[in-house]
Amino acid sequence: FRRVLFRSEGTFMTREKQIKPVETYVRKRMLCLKEKMAEQALDAVIIQKPENVFYFSNFNPVINSHPTYIIAGPEIEPCLLVHALRMEHAKAEGAIGRIELYGRWGNKVTLAEDPVNAIRELLKKEGLRIGMELDYSNVLFYQEVIEKLFPNEIVPISGWLSMMKIIKDEYEISCISKSSELVDMGVKTTIEALEEGYSEAEASTEGQYAMRKLWNKKFPESEVCGFGTSEGGMIDSLHVWCLSNGHIAYGCDCPKNYYPIRGDLSLPMAWAKTNGYHAENERTIIVGEIDNYKKKAYEGMLKAREGIFEILKPGISFEALYDKAATVYSDYGFGNILPGRVGHGIGCSAHEFPSLERGNKLIVQSGMVITVEPGLMDKSWGGVRHSDTVLITEDGFERMTKLDMGEIIIKSL
Repeated sequence: FRRVLFRSEGTFMTREKQIKPVETYVRKRMLCLKEKMAEQALDAVIIQKPENVFYFSNFNPVINSHPTYIIAGPEIEPCLLVHALRMEHAKAEGAIGRIELYGRWGNKVTLAEDPVNAIRELLKKEGLRIGMELDYSNVLFYQEVIEKLFPNEIVPISGWLSMMKIIKDEYEISCISKSSELVDMGVKTTIEALEEGYSEAEASTEGQYAMRKLWNKKFPESEVCGFGTSEGGMIDSLHVWCLSNGHIAYGCDCPKNYYPIRGDLSLPMAWAKTNGYHAENERTIIVGEIDNYKKKAYEGMLKAREGIFEILKPGISFEALYDKAATVYSDYGFGNILPGRVGHGIGCSAHEFPSLERGNKLIVQSGMVITVEPGLMDKSWGGVRHSDTVLITEDGFERMTKLDMGEIIIKSL
């Protein structure tokens, strides 16, 4: 395949700066939260989505069988509320001054057995106007809040929490930069393994192992845990998967014991999370020689990306970025299979607000981190997509992932 996989576009300066301790940034985020609460006339907020709790505390319990919460209000010191089992972990890694406990574990002193009763002890008042992530909270938790806290009103806050997180600070950017190096290594190694004749699954394993080795060598003090669910943790967020031909249309799926052959399109993809912050890299490769239809799709994908990068800078709308790519695809004859979006925000989540999609009038701003990934997918023939993690700068953008942006061809066996 094309041997020049890395193409530098200048030094990513944030990595050279002395980044302040994470506590500094968490305090600033909490001040912004208080300002927003005052603006919305909220008496309190209950934040429970793991990624948002992490954003305001720097604490990730890894498994959420016992949920964690941020509780804040004008008359109470903001706190991280965790199950007693998580106390030591929260104290060791959290960057928030106050930690309170619920539940029962050993001899630890807690506010209450269950979290809502503990929140009642923290708020101390009824009839409050409370903000909650209503797109995340389940019905049982919502009902318990109503029955035990007797709020005057429940106000949805997910939308403005997403807007608060949309501009990344220097600490966040430094973490995403590390993740970007890891995903570059994962995809590069997977491509090399495919050319050596490995299957999708074997090549993905090599890519994931290479990411882990780079992490151990270069970022050994950084955590690569992800945000788990109520029934399972995510100790390792270093993921590589490779899909070929019609399987590409699945987007996310387990690689198979398939050995790509001449005429195939194959798509290695990598995700990584470093200290809570995500990056991704995707590269479509051509195996040997492909038919004219696939060639046209591949060329259209590269041109669509070029079109986005030509206009990508602060002041342009996300819709305009989408329309630029969609116009290219339509000109190439693929107007009937346009993607729903051509990129997305990235940060604590792999797919974060906002989407680069039609109808999104939001304006691009310096400090945002997004992916640029206009792609085509169809089960009948496969798909084409390169994805980069990109930082918006004051006068343009900086590609945080550095793999070659052009056509990548490997020999067929």
